Amino acid sequence: MKRAGVLLSLAAVLSAAAYLMGSPAAALMAVGIMAHYALARLSFEPSVRVERTVPERGTEREPVKARIKVENLSGVTGVLRIRETSKSVFARELRTFLNPGDKKYLEQTIVPQAKGRIAIKAEATFEDERGLFKKDFPVIEHGKMTIFPSPRSIKEAMRERRQVEALAEVERALGIGAETLDFEELREFLPGDDITKIDWKATSRLNTLIVRVFRRESLADVYLLVNVDRKFRRELKAGKIDYLVLIIAQLSAYFRRFGHSVKVVAYDEAGIVRVIEHASDPLTLVSELGLRGEKGLPPLKPSGLSSPSTIGRLVLKMKRGSSASGPLKAAMEVKSGAYVIMVDDLGLHPREIIKAARVLERKGSKAVLLYPNPVFFVSKEGLTERELETLYRGYRERKEVMRKVRGWIKVIEVGPRDVLPRVVGRL
Repeated sequence: MKRAGVLLSLAAVLSAAAYLMGSPAAALMAVGIMAHYALARLSFEPSVRVERTVPERGTEREPVKARIKVENLSGVTGVLRIRETSKSVFARELRTFLNPGDKKYLEQTIVPQAKGRIAIKAEATFEDERGLFKKDFPVIEHGKMTIFPSPRSIKEAMRERRQVEALAEVERALGIGAETLDFEELREFLPGDDITKIDWKATSRLNTLIVRVFRRESLADVYLLVNVDRKFRRELKAGKIDYLVLIIAQLSAYFRRFGHSVKVVAYDEAGIVRVIEHASDPLTLVSELGLRGEKGLPPLKPSGLSSPSTIGRLVLKMKRGSSASGPLKAAMEVKSGAYVIMVDDLGLHPREIIKAARVLERKGSKAVLLYPNPVFFVSKEGLTERELETLYRGYRERKEVMRKVRGWIKVIEVGPRDVLPRVVGRL
């Protein structure tokens, strides 16, 4: 029972005793308790301002520090408690004593529990020093956090056999490294393996399909060309960017594990934003890319394949600083004979992606396009019939554009429920 309830109950008991026993002393004690309670209640008018600032970036399940500013704007002395209400993070309750006019700066440890762009929320409760009354206050939040996958989650994903097999299929589908006649090892048969490489003696002895693996003549350079433009990062709900961050981290970790040199080129609509040489640490890579979701409706209607008008070309040249677009400039960064994985929405600039594919082809580079279709990432719940019709029209138009782009570059269309093995199955 709360202290206020105890006092009121005691006053009621004393009043009843005074009435039944005719005791003036009990009556005086009851009146005194009620007077004390009334005075305390009238004087309890707290005013507290709580502001919390969180870092822009963090790592899943790794603690980060938040800064909290607390001001007691009233003449009431008491205890302030701050508790986290968001399910996206874990934080222990903070407790601090405040005198009238106090201003304090506190440090809070927050442990993110989810990946992606998260908004956190907390509540503050001010209680008088006697513990009789309390009042809740909102916590003013400054900033949102972008949480990247932890190295542990990336390693766990890499340990899963189906993921490793799928990434091996990516390597084979791109044709990375030609095989020599030098025997390297025996291993279990994986989907996509050449059946002519089956070792039938080892298969009969171990009672499972075994293939012969030969050394590759070279370790090819692998390029990740990633669009970081704001239009590409738009999403109505978290999911698309979170998915892409994990896929990019897995690809980088895998190719580096087997000795390939991984180079990342981040670009936007106008040009190259960042070039990351020898991306060895997947976590550092995704952090440097800064892939954060942007709130807003992504462009569902794809751009056309026709050439812009003379005025349109002039406007684009003034905007970009040259006639070349971001995808084209990124393709020019690729060395001859390399292997390229583009991460982009072909609906934004299909014509520029085709140009980039032509440049890569002339350089003798093999390329695939990882294409997150924004239609797949839009929640269908609560949409009107007209909105569903618009969504379906965008889907049909994007399918037509994708059919034309596929004539120049291999396209892997992905949605929120796709995992890497399904992606590889479409290669």
